Amino acid sequence: MSLLDQKISAWGGPFCALTFGGGLLLAGFVPPPPPTLDASHVAALYQANAGMIRIGMILGLFGIAGYMSLVGVISVQLSRIQGISRLAPYLQLGAGAIGVLTVMFPTMIFAIAAFRPERDPALTQLLNDVGWLIIIPAFPTFIVQFGGFAAGVLQDNSATPVFPRWSGFFNIWMAVLFVPGGFSFCFLTGPFAWNGLFAYWVAAGAFFVWLLVMSWLTLRAIAQEERGLKMADRQAGLTVSQPGIKA
Repeated sequence: MSLLDQKISAWGGPFCALTFGGGLLLAGFVPPPPPTLDASHVAALYQANAGMIRIGMILGLFGIAGYMSLVGVISVQLSRIQGISRLAPYLQLGAGAIGVLTVMFPTMIFAIAAFRPERDPALTQLLNDVGWLIIIPAFPTFIVQFGGFAAGVLQDNSATPVFPRWSGFFNIWMAVLFVPGGFSFCFLTGPFAWNGLFAYWVAAGAFFVWLLVMSWLTLRAIAQEERGLKMADRQAGLTVSQPGIKA
């Protein structure tokens, strides 16, 4: 993977934050419709805003492409860490790829609910429930993804680490902030409901912060790799240009 490809992929984080976040805003999903709404009110919401929900979810799907690109290039940079198991970049990549699905499928489900808003309100409510109860409780993939990253970074004992040591602890903390979403299966109101403080606001905030911070860190790691390659080229050139020593 060339350095230019890596740089483009690393910008997938801000791209995802802008487009996926913008899609949620367009759809009227910030904040989400509360789980206490009955079927008729959920159906009315989708009927009144069907066009914007469809557009917002399409925009969100573009954003998910940026997330996938960022996950890929993070693993490429993790692989540069000397002396660590290959498990760390593989966990980050594999769990990140599965995590993409936990975001992409709900996005499509919301668009499906808006595709025929005139359907039976109970079915619209079901689709809405399914969407939110996939995307909000999807903490296991993020725990493994962020944990894999942290495991690799915290084993990097080189003088010039690929990622700073604090970024490992940052990822562990981000993973912890996703855990409360799992309790949204149990609550219709309060901080653990799918629109609550811990399940939605804290986890969503953590996700967007992670996108921006990891993009910056990855771009910095790529720049470090680029400097190392240029220095190696200069040293190789100096070695070639030195006259031979005769015995």
